[in-house]
Amino acid sequence: MAGTTVIAVSRLTKSYETAAGLFPALKGVDLTIDSNQVHAIMGPNGSGKSTLLEVLAGQLDPTGGSVNAPAGLRIGMLSQDVDLPDPFERGDQRSVRQAYQDLLGAELAEQAPLSRFGLIAGRDENRPLLALSLGQQRRLALAVLLADPPDVLLLDEPTNHLSLLLVTELEAAIPGYPGTVVVASHDRWLRRNWTGQRFEMAADGDSPV
Repeated sequence: MAGTTVIAVSRLTKSYETAAGLFPALKGVDLTIDSNQVHAIMGPNGSGKSTLLEVLAGQLDPTGGSVNAPAGLRIGMLSQDVDLPDPFERGDQRSVRQAYQDLLGAELAEQAPLSRFGLIAGRDENRPLLALSLGQQRRLALAVLLADPPDVLLLDEPTNHLSLLLVTELEAAIPGYPGTVVVASHDRWLRRNWTGQRFEMAADGDSPV
């Protein structure tokens, strides 16, 4: 049901050990994410957007504060760093299509063919995955997420490596996503055209305002 809180963040902090001492990436972030809505976390580079998403995804443990979500909530994340495991150890010649099938399972990959999303050109599906650019590999990672939509989809700078046409199509598709979408971005075009919920991160990692 729209308007139901699915993730509640309270006084969240995250610090890293550096040679100069502790670096506070997040300082006292308060954030409420509601179901079946689209949210944007915006701010300049270095404001802690990626760190916040990684904490929400369970990839990082916070230093302090809390993140509360219902048991069993499925959270998926498109990171800036591409992660496409090779579970069957096919090696360097693994094709794009094989990677998609391996990550989803043959049955689901057949039900949701890669061509459905328009993210990878048909001519590239039989190419070795490693022959694709970083941007193309990231598009494949996005297709894997969309084929089995999680309850909450986290997109870290999704417009990186995408053409303006794909960015426009992505923005148009987000409101129809069957769940909650959280986008972290500093992209000026996206900021200017965003119509969903918006949280602005301060440059020093403070809570959205």
